[in-house]
Amino acid sequence: MTKKTLIFVFSLFLIGSVFLFFSKPFIFSYDIRMIIASLIAMVLAQYIEIPIGEVRFTAKPFLYLFLIPFITPETIMFFSLLTTPLTKKTSWQIRFLRLAFEFLQFSVGIFLFRHAVYDYLSVVYFAVGYFATNIILSFVYITFFTKTKLKQYIGVGFLVFLLGLYASLIVTTLYILPEVKLTYLIFTFLLYTGFLVQLYYTVTAQVWYQELRYEQDEIKREIENLSKIPAVLEEQDTEDVDKVLSDLLEVSCKMIGFSAALLNLFDYKSGRVVRVAKYGIKDEDFEMLKSRQPQIKDTLILMQSRFDSGGVYFIPKGSIDLDQTYIFRPLEYTMLDVNNAWDPDDLFLVPLVYDNKTIGYISFDKPVNGLRPAKREIELSKFFAWQFVQIVKESKYRSFFLSYYPEEATVSELMEEISKAIEMKRTFSFVYLDVDNFDKINLEKGYIFGDEILREIKNSLENEIRNYGLYTNIGDEFMILLWTKSKSDAMILVQKVIENIKEKYPYVSISGAVVKYPVDADNLEGILNKAKTALVAGKKSGGGRIINL
Repeated sequence: MTKKTLIFVFSLFLIGSVFLFFSKPFIFSYDIRMIIASLIAMVLAQYIEIPIGEVRFTAKPFLYLFLIPFITPETIMFFSLLTTPLTKKTSWQIRFLRLAFEFLQFSVGIFLFRHAVYDYLSVVYFAVGYFATNIILSFVYITFFTKTKLKQYIGVGFLVFLLGLYASLIVTTLYILPEVKLTYLIFTFLLYTGFLVQLYYTVTAQVWYQELRYEQDEIKREIENLSKIPAVLEEQDTEDVDKVLSDLLEVSCKMIGFSAALLNLFDYKSGRVVRVAKYGIKDEDFEMLKSRQPQIKDTLILMQSRFDSGGVYFIPKGSIDLDQTYIFRPLEYTMLDVNNAWDPDDLFLVPLVYDNKTIGYISFDKPVNGLRPAKREIELSKFFAWQFVQIVKESKYRSFFLSYYPEEATVSELMEEISKAIEMKRTFSFVYLDVDNFDKINLEKGYIFGDEILREIKNSLENEIRNYGLYTNIGDEFMILLWTKSKSDAMILVQKVIENIKEKYPYVSISGAVVKYPVDADNLEGILNKAKTALVAGKKSGGGRIINL
């Protein structure tokens, strides 16, 4: 939470306290049965959402109005503030902000409740104060703290105000009835329940209508942007390939539904990520991004199998440690309060693959609908990724990925790479593999057959490692350096290699050890010693095992 937001929140508490001070006397209800029933009802109402427009409201405010004739609004406020933080998965900043809103809304409502001209209008006065304050606070927050357009919330805010006012008028019938009778209470209860049921079905129908309109808008947007693709591709033969890539990136964002995107290519000669094109990002910010070129190895760490969503990679906030030097958030925006809401710290990466090799990726940001990518967005993004590859492979950038990244290295090169990684404090996994009883295989099957097994292991390693690391071998021993922060990913990769060999040579077993830096060892000598010790232990136990320290 920023300093500006904190000042705003504390100001709400301060203003609310002033209203409460002038609302004396402060009366608290002590009817245990009503208090328990109200508390349970509030907790349940908090999980009942009423979607109006593009905003979701809980049913609690309408419950408050119904409870006022039975317990004091001060009591309702106390239990409301008590249950508000118990919302489903939301950040503490949002909960704190909701608490401040609720406090001031109740304070103004109670103030007007106490100063009502007639007792039977007190509930109406409370509703006016509560809902009007909500409208004002929402408009202030949206205007000064977000970059969301205010226009789409004006109609929704006033609609909720009118609904609250109408609900309070229904409850007011209790005050104007000639006497308190059970039949009158039941009548009012049924009347209010009917209002809530009608509200629910009306809102549900409106949601269906909005979803239909949204689908129509999506189809219309897709048709409009599909017609632009041929024109963009016709420019492919021009010398200005950067303009072609930028135009295609703009079309892809508009069609998929994102407000910003960055096209990145891997320059395997320098080992760096090159920023090529952008959309929805200011020129000065793009220049800053171009000057910050992360290493390919660090970027590929993000493309782990656990983040794979049908060929693209979605990395939710907090699921992996990111180097903030290379992180850029092009736009400030408010996160929607729904389960599948896009978080500003989420990452949506679409890899560019050519000849089974990752040559770059597109990073999309700020979805138009404020939600995380669904199947439609994923499939469209893969379609455009293919289009980008077709352009890039015939452009000036083709030299970036036609250079060969040497997965197989000499022993000295591998040791030097490990030493550099240790010096830079970069996390990695070291794998030590050894073919069990290899001498016996050579004697029984012949040395040509033994060489064939070693070649098969090398081919399998190269297919699985690709750009994730390096390996070297001395005879039947293989040492592998993997650029992954997760030991489980290293274990999965090694297991795939062994399964590939087992499939072709069922009688061949391989032992191995996995050591993670810096968790298991923090220097080169320690890494090698632990790997060798674990490998020996695995062989003594019968072989064919991968020891995970």
